[in-house]
Amino acid sequence: MKKYLTVLTAFMLTACLGMETEIDIKQNGGGAINMTYRISNELFSMGTLPGNENYPPVPVGREDFERTFNRIPGMEMTSYSEKKDDRDRFFLIKAKFDNLDALVNFLDTQGKQASIEHKDGKTILSIKFDIDGETLGPDMVPILPIIFENYFFDFTLSLPRNCEVSYTDGNGGALPSLPYGETSTAAKSVTFHSPMADMFTGGAAAIVISW
Repeated sequence: MKKYLTVLTAFMLTACLGMETEIDIKQNGGGAINMTYRISNELFSMGTLPGNENYPPVPVGREDFERTFNRIPGMEMTSYSEKKDDRDRFFLIKAKFDNLDALVNFLDTQGKQASIEHKDGKTILSIKFDIDGETLGPDMVPILPIIFENYFFDFTLSLPRNCEVSYTDGNGGALPSLPYGETSTAAKSVTFHSPMADMFTGGAAAIVISW
């Protein structure tokens, strides 16, 4: 597969992965991240076998996660734990960020999936959750639901004041909703949920959150 663009999509671009992320933004722009990263035991074992150090190219231990977070100025991992069951291994990570620039750097290390701007007294955060599936062969698309069965991506953003939500396509045009997953909003929070497979085939789109 392609070289991964962001921290979040890096976690998602290998089969048998799931992700749950909760981000709480405070009034001063700092905040906290709670993340549960789920990887199948089979995939985890493949990544730790001798000779497979580069597969999968995702974090598989405390040191990997520390490097992922601590390389970003203004961000720090504050808690780490692991657990597993018969099918999966779960990594539970907490981190804090000092400002919104650090948060956006976490969401997108190369400036292609997330951006933030301040306009007319509001903060506007744009996030693309879709995964570029152009490198997938046509035979892969029908079996994505099988590969990613029971694996989901969940994202919750809590804000310091009431927010507004809109959607855009790959060219910035308005959309009534994202073409993949489900988005729900409350006064000060936004939640996104999607089966992993749908995020490869839904097409380029962004959720735009202003507060």
